[in-house]
Amino acid sequence: MKTTESTLLPPAAWTAGLEKIARQPLKLQPDFPQVAKRWEAWWRFESKRPLVLASAPKRQDIYWGKAFDRMDRPAEWLRLRRLQVENTHYAGESIPSIRVDIGPVSTAAFIGAVVHLSEAEQTSWQDPYIDDWRRLPSLALDAGNPIWRRVLELTRLTAQDAAGNYLVCFPDLAGAMDVLANMRTPERLCMDLFDAREEVQRASLEVVDFWYAVFSALHDAALRAGAGVTQWLGCWSGVPHTVPTCDFNALIGREDFIEVCLPSLRKQAQLAGRCVLHLDGPAAARHAETLAAEPSIQAVQYTPGAGTPSALAKLEMLKLLQRAKKPLLLICPVAEVDELADKLDPRGLTLWPTDVTTPAMADAVAARIAKKFE
Repeated sequence: MKTTESTLLPPAAWTAGLEKIARQPLKLQPDFPQVAKRWEAWWRFESKRPLVLASAPKRQDIYWGKAFDRMDRPAEWLRLRRLQVENTHYAGESIPSIRVDIGPVSTAAFIGAVVHLSEAEQTSWQDPYIDDWRRLPSLALDAGNPIWRRVLELTRLTAQDAAGNYLVCFPDLAGAMDVLANMRTPERLCMDLFDAREEVQRASLEVVDFWYAVFSALHDAALRAGAGVTQWLGCWSGVPHTVPTCDFNALIGREDFIEVCLPSLRKQAQLAGRCVLHLDGPAAARHAETLAAEPSIQAVQYTPGAGTPSALAKLEMLKLLQRAKKPLLLICPVAEVDELADKLDPRGLTLWPTDVTTPAMADAVAARIAKKFE
């Protein structure tokens, strides 16, 4: 059985639903309407101050994992995840949400890659299985795919509980080239740019069509239940938005990125409505100039990468993106928050300090930035 889009709410209804939700407080975030307005100003590069994503657990004596081993018991999975969101303190512009999470690049699993969920390691991986570009798997969304069926069921269940209380966070749907890299391996995909370039380009655009079917079904499931949605970065948007990854771009040069990666990223961004591109590490940062010139990429999230924890090391790149009016969301240590706030344009800046450990610490960093820009 294949899914069809004929029974789904149209995208205009998604936006109407999101705008309505943004006007109402959430039980776990009573200030949500004001928080949503500040996020909208960030998207427009008109924020009065940097936004801050700061949250911390209120207690340590509960389960804090992803509950991979409970996904086949939906009620128990939701009970554990609900306990987590109820026991998290949200400061600044952070918004409570429950993520239906099966690890990175879940789109490949929905297409058919075998996914291995590790509760012990709190991550997942997939088995690559493209051996011949002439024999690609079907890129029509199959309602019978077991991992997709499970994710959709959990999304619907979570949405029913989330309405008026918190947001539903979608799994990592990634970008087309990262999906192909998981299905082929990054090394082989690099060689394919020489040996099967046109086939890769064509497949990447077809993957975006598949992604959009997933994206649509998830929005439909959440918004029919009256629940707001977010992606893994925790942004709010009154327009549907996507957070595509393109970690594969760290392995290739500017010309290959423009010719092979950018078309699918552009298509994905245009179909979604808004886009925050995930830029991971100093090797991927070489493509910043291309991204600055691309109108479909409205915002950029930068992760410094393993072994290079400082976003300050890429200050000139970040300023380049802001000069192009691209709002930034920066993952950084709390010790860098003030300096980044001082040196970058506050109108398009969100700071996500990942080493916040207590509610008091979360409140302190959010209050400090707010006071700085009074």
